[in-house]
Amino acid sequence: MKKTRILLALLLVGLLTLLTACGNNDSKTAATDAPAVTDVPAEATDAPAEATDAPAEATDAPAEETSAETTDAPAEETPAEGETEATEPEPTAQPGTEVASSGMTVVGVGGTGKASDTKTTDTSAVSNVTVDDNGWAAIASGYDYVMALQSDGTLCGWGMNDFGQIGSGTYKDPCVMAVQAVLTDIAAVDAGKKHTAAVGTDGTLYIWGRNHNSQLGDGTHQGRDEPGVAKSLVETGDKIVDIAPGETCTFALAEDGTLYGMGDNGKGQLGNFDGKEAATPVAVAEDVAKVFTAGEFTIIIKKDGTIWGAGNNKRGQLGLGEETSSFDAWTEITTISDVASFALGEEFTLALKNDGTVWSVGRNNRGQLGSGSEEKTVYEWTQIADDCKAVLAGVETGGFVKNDGTLWMFGLNDCGQIGNGEKGNLSTPVQVLDDVVMADAGQSHGVALKSDGSIWVWGQNKYYQLCDGTTTDCYTPKQVVTNK
Repeated sequence: MKKTRILLALLLVGLLTLLTACGNNDSKTAATDAPAVTDVPAEATDAPAEATDAPAEATDAPAEETSAETTDAPAEETPAEGETEATEPEPTAQPGTEVASSGMTVVGVGGTGKASDTKTTDTSAVSNVTVDDNGWAAIASGYDYVMALQSDGTLCGWGMNDFGQIGSGTYKDPCVMAVQAVLTDIAAVDAGKKHTAAVGTDGTLYIWGRNHNSQLGDGTHQGRDEPGVAKSLVETGDKIVDIAPGETCTFALAEDGTLYGMGDNGKGQLGNFDGKEAATPVAVAEDVAKVFTAGEFTIIIKKDGTIWGAGNNKRGQLGLGEETSSFDAWTEITTISDVASFALGEEFTLALKNDGTVWSVGRNNRGQLGSGSEEKTVYEWTQIADDCKAVLAGVETGGFVKNDGTLWMFGLNDCGQIGNGEKGNLSTPVQVLDDVVMADAGQSHGVALKSDGSIWVWGQNKYYQLCDGTTTDCYTPKQVVTNK
């Protein structure tokens, strides 16, 4: 028994020794492998990298879907091909076709009439405008379009037509090459910024184009893309002898000297005290001989020779010798006299005296006063020429025609509107054409009528202002080609 106990004790001690030894071996193994744990983070670090790549793949997937499928799909659906067709301007009539509602003939647009189509426009279409042997009798330039009157009383037009200012009956066409017979039996025509007025041989006033300030005088703000009669003046029996459509207002002078104004009056340019828009023609002055308007100001010459102005005078354009914000009633201009005619730009004025001298006043930031001065604004009248028979003014370009028929231009010249063969503003007059009877200017183009009845144009041609079938600007005068 004793031996048995001893054996059991020895076995127990041996077992404990063995267990202790195994425990020590496990601890050493764990400690030795511990550095390997540092590799785990390394693997873990790579894992995020792999995870990072995964998002990158996910990111690429949407990108491929967006560019290849999602983006293209709407582009194809958007047109909503039907919608595009519905909103695009209707194709302009081809040469010689009648415009149903107006009885006029639209000549040579080729395509939709958009500027983007002008590269393929048939330039020969211009020659479809037929002019009699006596040629053209008068011209008028709007902001970016031209109206031309034939000697037989037929009125034509070309250029920008975004508000129907050409009178073609197709205001949706932004540009029109040329329109034959907008009206017939016309005695006079003049063009404002985006609307046009004409006087019939019977004294009827026709007016059309933009009407957002009631400048058409029909009691609405609805524009008109073909000529309409000023009914209120017809009803009163007034025979109109002169017209002056401005930037956002219109004047009509009756035979008895009554001056009617309509449209915008925000700066008092109608001269009727109240400063309110006139939705229909309102008598604003009496005993008037001539009327001139542009920008936001107006000048009239009365039958007794006195000169009166109204409207904006911020740049001294009324020639009162001082800077005054504006006048909402007619104010006599006594700083100049014996004036035969005026030409008004956006913020400057040219005056032609009966002795043939030309004078200027107002803003001069583009050299539009033609005086050679570097002053940005001039409040005193300055003589710039003599021996002249006509003056003209664009938005920031001026000019005059001498008695010998030479045309001289100055002012803004960013699109070749001076006509001297190059760009660059000029503060002194430069001769650009000869044998000229009358001339006019728009925002970026010029137009002149020669004594032989031919019309010459130059400057910007983005909207067919030059009537040559292209949109290429021309820095020197070129003749408008027509049939005879």
